[in-house]
Amino acid sequence: MLDQNTFTETLREVREIIRTSPEPMTREEILSYFKDMGLDSQQEALVFEFLTVPHEEEMPEETTDAGMGKAPEGMTNVFQMYLEELKGLPSCSEEEMTEMYRKLLDGEERVIQTISNAWLSNVLEVAKKLALSPEILPDIVQEGNMALFLRLRELCGSREKLDVEAELLLAVEEAMKAFIRELTGEDEQENAVVGKVALVNEAVKYLKEQNGHDPSVEEITNYTGISQKELGNILGLIEKTKTKM
Repeated sequence: MLDQNTFTETLREVREIIRTSPEPMTREEILSYFKDMGLDSQQEALVFEFLTVPHEEEMPEETTDAGMGKAPEGMTNVFQMYLEELKGLPSCSEEEMTEMYRKLLDGEERVIQTISNAWLSNVLEVAKKLALSPEILPDIVQEGNMALFLRLRELCGSREKLDVEAELLLAVEEAMKAFIRELTGEDEQENAVVGKVALVNEAVKYLKEQNGHDPSVEEITNYTGISQKELGNILGLIEKTKTKM
């Protein structure tokens, strides 16, 4: 039986090897790291496709509207490939997604990649809401995509009666928040402020659209109900994150 912890760690390690490799890796080289895990051909195909899909995105222009600043120069243009990929993917209706979730729970592995593709835009939207700074957006998206893929594998064939969409969203959000906690060095309790980052980002976006300029701290406080002291903690956490990137 495939050990989930070993598989997860190997997946992370191989993803980093691919990212830092000076030359593109072949399918055989990538899958060689999983040779002792007893993957069948369909599982190998899923792993290879997941690891070779562009997951290191440059921050999109629209995230600047969320008050996160302009994307730093020097980031790659891989995000453009990501956007093109999203445009090229067929959209799925609610009924089609429900049917794919049913097949997933029944054990049809072939729907994992289809569901994963359908969730690419969802993962990006969650990342944009939680990102403390543009510098960490690509890494947050990576963590979200990883969590999505792993949770899909866990649910495949489980035959549990559950809300698959809710389970996937929870897995993505928790993975992103855990990454932020690790990055900032904050524990679960101290980092509860991370959950309010999305609210602040949405408030900044809305106020900027309404007023035509970046909102002041006082304007954000009045709109969100978050005290200036707590808002200062959030902004300080953002700066702390930037210094670690």
